[in-house]
Amino acid sequence: MAFFMLGNTYRDREPDRVDEIGTEIPQDFIVSRRINGKALSRFQDDSWDFTPYGASTIFYFAAWQAQEFDQLSRVITDEIKSIFWLSMFNPRIAIKKNKKATSYYAFNLALRAIAKIAYHCKTPLSLAHSNLRFQAALQSSFLLSSEDNPKATLHHSNQIKEVIRVCHRAAHDSLCDGLPHWKIIPGDRYDDWLNRLDAASKFIHINKKKTPLIPARIMALLLEESEKELDGALPYMEKLVAFFEAVYENPNLFCDHKNHAGAATTRIKRSGRPKPSYSTSQFVSREETLRRFGIGEYLQKKNISWTIPAIGAHLSKLQSLSAIIIHLYSGMRRSEVAALPYECSHVVHIPDFGNVDILLSHTKKLVSTNYSTMLPWVTSPVTKKAIKTAQCVARINWTRNHPDPFPSKKSKVPLWLAASWASCKSPVNYEYPEAYHSLELGDTVKLFKGIEIRQSDLDELIAFDAFRNWDEDPKFTVGNPWPFSSHQARRAVAIYASRSGKVSLPSLATQFKHLSLVMTALYAENSPFAESFIVAEDDAHFVTEFRASKKIDDAISFEEQVIEAHNPLLGGQGKVFQAEKQRNLPHFLDDAKAIQQDIKVGKRKFVPLPSGGGCMNETGPCDSYGIDWTFPCYGCAKSIFEENVLQEAAASIELSMQEMSPRSLAYKFSSERLSLIKARINNEGQ
Repeated sequence: MAFFMLGNTYRDREPDRVDEIGTEIPQDFIVSRRINGKALSRFQDDSWDFTPYGASTIFYFAAWQAQEFDQLSRVITDEIKSIFWLSMFNPRIAIKKNKKATSYYAFNLALRAIAKIAYHCKTPLSLAHSNLRFQAALQSSFLLSSEDNPKATLHHSNQIKEVIRVCHRAAHDSLCDGLPHWKIIPGDRYDDWLNRLDAASKFIHINKKKTPLIPARIMALLLEESEKELDGALPYMEKLVAFFEAVYENPNLFCDHKNHAGAATTRIKRSGRPKPSYSTSQFVSREETLRRFGIGEYLQKKNISWTIPAIGAHLSKLQSLSAIIIHLYSGMRRSEVAALPYECSHVVHIPDFGNVDILLSHTKKLVSTNYSTMLPWVTSPVTKKAIKTAQCVARINWTRNHPDPFPSKKSKVPLWLAASWASCKSPVNYEYPEAYHSLELGDTVKLFKGIEIRQSDLDELIAFDAFRNWDEDPKFTVGNPWPFSSHQARRAVAIYASRSGKVSLPSLATQFKHLSLVMTALYAENSPFAESFIVAEDDAHFVTEFRASKKIDDAISFEEQVIEAHNPLLGGQGKVFQAEKQRNLPHFLDDAKAIQQDIKVGKRKFVPLPSGGGCMNETGPCDSYGIDWTFPCYGCAKSIFEENVLQEAAASIELSMQEMSPRSLAYKFSSERLSLIKARINNEGQ
């Protein structure tokens, strides 16, 4: 049976036909001809010109690689050309009979995206089906697919499905026996992938578009810089509250001349207080007023002019920073953060687990005048700083708009109390207007040093969001500030909390380590606490994504820490695996791969540890874990680790601490862990 282009009606300039192929597609195979019948493009070319057949563009197969075109780039480019050729010239597996050349454009885009993932995972497509990192990245990329055009987003599902179908059928086609098998996915997962793509298409159709994953470096930067700003402000927040209470009562304060006093009189009257009178002989200068309240140094350090509007603008910035911290440490949606009450931070004690920080808010609007009942979100203790800052700003904004003392019944007050009530719409959810929707989160982070996108950030995103056209989207041009929005936080929390043990940045790993432990315990499948936290369909999707990402990451870690271990395995379970590996390696590999698949689907448990090794206890790490839940205990029957794990971990921490500020929280935690590790090493040596 011949290989030829299906549906080609241009008999005078028809591409080549070949009766059979051996171990490779003929390099000189003519894939397109000019109008005069002469060869235009051959298989060996990296660009195929189908414009004589009605295509509106030339297909460029090497364009996926924006970096140096190395040997792996060459291999992958030849592979996607081969898959494209099969989709067009093998009549038994071609995409569609009589399909026009112009219709292959989206198919080529899908191939280029898959090529980017393979390159990032350092695997040719011929081995991609057995590369777990590629499988995880392919799944993640589709779920993160985020085109501005919903119809284009839906095309991703169809085109990925076509690529998988072409590769699957070619691997089972006798005409292609001599060719490598570019399966893309494991054969036994073929039907599962097709079902997954169908389900994901429906989800994308409903949700219209998805947001990008925040790169790890930028995620760490957002958290560190936001927290640093709040740490600098917190010692002055109560002083700022006292300052505003005073200048809204006494028009003689903060005045250098009569114009200042006139502005003070207007300001006080607009707050609902009686119009005051001032006395020039009692004026207290702006400099002296700031000195009395102890805030002059802070304003000078932040380069804030000595005016009420300028100080008010800075308070709005602090509200934005607080909101960013809450979003990135909880995964709450915009509407949920906006609805936070003044007193939203709580600590609950869960039997057999311990104390857990939560935020109480409303999950979604039920009717135009009401929100649902209060529901909890797991969060980090760091959010307490954000809550405290926002509460102080709320008290200040109360003073600026109301003559009475701050309400004792705080349930009626939103956390994000507005600065100017006169310009706000009538409050819907609280008795007083909230300001969240006027906060400029994206503009606030643009001021952070280092927020500009680097090529390394885009390289990282390619593996997890390859189906977004990063190179063509001006918002993500290298050198531009990262276009942060609150919608990005939800996915970032699910991903980074689930893989906190694998994050290479020490600061990000430190910040999410605790949150990961809590979320794993409370959001895990079959958790006795899960129903208390999973109540709305949207929140259930967030938790499902967290669970799925955690399982995939654990399965990858099992492959790295057990199957591909370079040194002898130690620990209770590790010694069992090592004995089997030495006795019968093929049998060990078969068993280990089966265990890995069980971990991926949730039938077995493997808890990877940042230091290396892990635990296979079905209920998770036990009480005998000694160093901050990050190192395997030496006597546990379920532990797995390699030799020198403590020494290597100590060296890694010491190296990472060189890049940290000695005053940072990450440095403090790392120093504490390093001391514990060295103490354990000394004990082992005795």
